[in-house]
Amino acid sequence: MELELTAAQLAELDADLAQLKARLTALLTDTELQAKPVKLKDNASRLSRMDEMHNQSILRANRNLTSNRLTLIDRAKDRLDQRTYGRCSSCDETITFLRLKAYPEASKCLTCQSDNEHG
Repeated sequence: MELELTAAQLAELDADLAQLKARLTALLTDTELQAKPVKLKDNASRLSRMDEMHNQSILRANRNLTSNRLTLIDRAKDRLDQRTYGRCSSCDETITFLRLKAYPEASKCLTCQSDNEHG
């Protein structure tokens, strides 16, 4: 059984969540123009348009993942406010500090996350 997170650890993780949210929000803002549809007249060659459309599809997929991660961060911040942050949503055990440092929006301990992915 893991030890409960300390107030200092919770404060550090709260700051990590805020920093991560700011970085990801900036990334979405910075890539917004690039995600707009390719205009057929903008590129003379068909191959250039195809390349740009392919690159855009990758960019949109990455933006979608970033947006989803921002949602998870908001949920983690809500759990912090409700004082349930750092508890596994499946087994209610403490999520390790090291896991939360690596993935601060995690809602499951490593065991339950692994069981969820493989079962």
